[in-house]
Amino acid sequence: MFHIPTRARQPIAVLALIVAVAGLSGCGAASTANSTGAAPNADRGAAAQGVSSDVNLEQCGKPTRTIKHDLGTTTITGEPKRVVALEFSFVDALVSVGLSPVGVADDDKPERIIPGLRDKIGEYKSVGLRATPNIQVITALKPDLILADSGRHKAIYAQLSKIAPTVAYASLNGNYQQVLDSEMSTAIVLNRCDQMKTRLAEHEQILKDLKAKVDSGETRKALFAVSSDKEFTAFPPKAYTPGVLALLGIQSPLSDDSGDATVALTLETVVSTKPDVMFIAGQTGDTLADTWTKSPLWKQIPAVENGATYKVDQNIWSRSRGLLASELVATEAVKDLYGK
Repeated sequence: MFHIPTRARQPIAVLALIVAVAGLSGCGAASTANSTGAAPNADRGAAAQGVSSDVNLEQCGKPTRTIKHDLGTTTITGEPKRVVALEFSFVDALVSVGLSPVGVADDDKPERIIPGLRDKIGEYKSVGLRATPNIQVITALKPDLILADSGRHKAIYAQLSKIAPTVAYASLNGNYQQVLDSEMSTAIVLNRCDQMKTRLAEHEQILKDLKAKVDSGETRKALFAVSSDKEFTAFPPKAYTPGVLALLGIQSPLSDDSGDATVALTLETVVSTKPDVMFIAGQTGDTLADTWTKSPLWKQIPAVENGATYKVDQNIWSRSRGLLASELVATEAVKDLYGK
């Protein structure tokens, strides 16, 4: 069930739309894999259940705050200023409350930080890959807080905690609700609750305005996928981006009965899934999807027949997973589908 921190709601009514999605507490669709013959992507397992930010709200404003997160409990004293963000969604959380990170795991590709965030954070030090951040570089930055992914960085959590207080939330495999919770909990860690409440209220209004542009009788099913040169990886309903689309009333054609975060599809299984719309992100240059366009099977996909296949930016639609990214995803989807 969709959930917003109780005291952070101001009323965030439009976000309750997610109830119609039957809850976003996991990420995946192994049953989709079974029904379509596709194989789950082993590199992206389901996110942890996650810790609701409600459990931390009473810590707002305290000089010393005890924060519960996915990998335990961390005590924070004062207001951290030197923060290292190991996922892009945490950069979004920092910008939302008026802070800039001193270090970011940006995969050594600063362009992966989306415009709107990159323009606001100024200079920072890259700490390497999100999957395997450089511990020595992080240590040299002398952070007073590290924001980590509870899936990717579980194995190095103890190391990170020796460098600085570390809190961990689901980002890579986190769903929309988990991202909202992590943003609010990060604000509590930083002792900037009011700023995040303001940002969440702004976020609500943006989504509400976009939802109003969607036809009330919308029944098309939209598949979101990332295409590389070797794989076509689709995201089930409980994954982050399909969750954003569901807020607008745009559902996924995939089933969602398990905890897998992604599913690798073949051209044949895409055809059998029958998406009415496809949003496809991918690398620069030819991808597997580009190769498929030369096959007669490709033309049997309803989205192709209807001229409703759209190429989208992977940094915005897949990697970022923050409030700004979700707003940009929703805005682009509405523009593509309705010209609004």
